[in-house]
Amino acid sequence: MMKTMRENAKVILWVVLSAFMLTIVAVWGAKSVFLDSKSNPDTIAKVGKNEITYTVLGEAWNSRLQQLSDQGIKVSEEKSKEIKKDILNALIDRTLQLDYAKKLGISASDEEAAQSIASIQAFNDKGVFQKERYIAYLNSQRIRPDDFENEQKDTIVLAKLRNMFYSGIKVTGDELRTYYAKRSRRVTAQYVSFNYKNFLNELKIDDEKMKDYYAVNKKNYEKPDRVRASHILIRADASPTSPTGRTDDAAKKFAQDILARIKSGESFETLAKKYSQDPGSAIKGGDLDYFARGQMVPEFESAAFSLKKGEVSDIVKTQFGYHIIKVTAKEAGFDPTFDKVRSKVLAEMQKDEGVKLMKEKAQALKDSIKDPSDFDKLYPSYHVSLESVSFSEGSKPAGISSADFVDTLLDMNKGDISQPIEGDNGYYVARISSETPSAFNEADFNKKYDTLEAKLKNIKFTQEHQDMLDKLKAEQKVEIFEKNL
Repeated sequence: MMKTMRENAKVILWVVLSAFMLTIVAVWGAKSVFLDSKSNPDTIAKVGKNEITYTVLGEAWNSRLQQLSDQGIKVSEEKSKEIKKDILNALIDRTLQLDYAKKLGISASDEEAAQSIASIQAFNDKGVFQKERYIAYLNSQRIRPDDFENEQKDTIVLAKLRNMFYSGIKVTGDELRTYYAKRSRRVTAQYVSFNYKNFLNELKIDDEKMKDYYAVNKKNYEKPDRVRASHILIRADASPTSPTGRTDDAAKKFAQDILARIKSGESFETLAKKYSQDPGSAIKGGDLDYFARGQMVPEFESAAFSLKKGEVSDIVKTQFGYHIIKVTAKEAGFDPTFDKVRSKVLAEMQKDEGVKLMKEKAQALKDSIKDPSDFDKLYPSYHVSLESVSFSEGSKPAGISSADFVDTLLDMNKGDISQPIEGDNGYYVARISSETPSAFNEADFNKKYDTLEAKLKNIKFTQEHQDMLDKLKAEQKVEIFEKNL
């Protein structure tokens, strides 16, 4: 009943479209990648005979910058260069793969592009594609339909290329048995933890940045007035199959009789359990929990918010029937000011910016390790300590707050150094220092066979896909003019 009474109508959030377009631009680039260099002297990279211009990179960068600005984040010059490099690398990879797909004869038709666009939920209303909405958005972003449709074709081509590679990945029974044995080990891992709480002195968060963040996220701190109410619902249903056969007048009269019993001292909760025709709340004595304005139909909401704690309403009619409402609690809203939520804003920004800084530090450590023995030499300079933990598959090692730590380490070989592993408050860099094999369990292996096969195929695909990109870069001769960044 609670779900039925809440208003469901929502306006499509155009920010979804913005995010969608950002993905296309930032990951796959823009339309002018292949323009002639004579008309685009701002070449920032060459991929074989193809050129990527700063104009193209700039479109993606501006979209990313706007996204960061909307989050109240100001980007330093050094950080902007790093983001631009990431975008440029994505554009290079895209160019290499599209050129390779063309050589393989992979293409996308107009019909496939049309189907892809029609499937974008933001352009749909109740499952029906709205061309006017599609055109209106493209116009608002000054994007020509044919450019957008060509981008869709490229995305389809890249998906086909990826699927072609993935379908060619094979794993043998022996490989799976070896992989199962690897994941069944008990291992001891040494790791360093980059926890942002240990580096708060390195975060530069002033009041100006905090106020920008607060302005963008103010609604997250607002708390509306709420009431907690219980109700007894009596419906009219005079149909031949109705268990009550009540007419509207009879339903109203029955509700009035129940209200009289409540006023004479009978328990509201007991009567709700016995007579209310809202099965979801009746079993709870009519309790609907807390709700704010706008969550219930108007007549119900108006009555509930007008009552004091402990008061019972007169009969309230809505589209669902006749209600008797009892308010069991009231909660005053909270209209935030910056000063009231300053500490919360600071804590959120410290975590947001701190975790990003931890990723940078963890990646810097990983990148500086050229030989596994470098790990012991280099980690102290990052002001982190070396810890040790033992575990096997399915266990939760003490002191580790990461959903991926165990899974990542069990796929590694002894002595290898991990890429940064995300945790709740930062990142880990780890290695397996020792391992103890477990007895092969045939029944358990058969039970996990499909999962193991999918995981191993993904591992092999990731490696083969990267090998393909490395080979294409070597063949095509990729040049990057970093000074133009």
